[in-house]
Amino acid sequence: MAKYNDDELAVAMIYARAMYDLAVEKSQVDALLEELKAVAALIESKRDFADFLDSPTVNDEAKRKTLEKLFRGRCADLLVDSLQVINRNDRQWFIRAVAQAFAMLDEERRGGIEVRVRSAVSLGESVRERLRAVVAKQTGKKPRIVEVVDESLIGGLVVRIGDQKLDASVARKLAGLSELLLERASREIHGGREYMAA
Repeated sequence: MAKYNDDELAVAMIYARAMYDLAVEKSQVDALLEELKAVAALIESKRDFADFLDSPTVNDEAKRKTLEKLFRGRCADLLVDSLQVINRNDRQWFIRAVAQAFAMLDEERRGGIEVRVRSAVSLGESVRERLRAVVAKQTGKKPRIVEVVDESLIGGLVVRIGDQKLDASVARKLAGLSELLLERASREIHGGREYMAA
């Protein structure tokens, strides 16, 4: 599945949470998750279909009819209705991000949580373990680290836990991890060796 930045996921989370809440009410969470994954995979694998949904030259009514024809009767009405809302708001390209956000919500329901980490260099295993420990203690959930190396960062970490902002106590603990990472990279650079992840 494609990766999305924090702002895109935050908007996708609005749609996903509304869908998720309705799916819980109707006891359709597992089925809806599987259908969403299938639709996202279809969009990912069929470039023509993705281009059709994303095209500004194709009017919303044509997209609406296509979504109805493809999915009504084959997928839950909740999914098709949600796709139509996404279409009306001209966010068809966002369907994959909504599927990713929905999966994050389901992971949280099952006792896990996605932790998205952006750092200037790859995290070493010791930093990953400390991060897991801090997040597990704070949230009571089993963290799954999704790591992205972003060389445009000067140093440190940018961390997003699920769809929530960090509170001050977690931010302080994570600042210590950030300092550790920066110190390790600095030692490697000043030591004249190419930086290697631990």
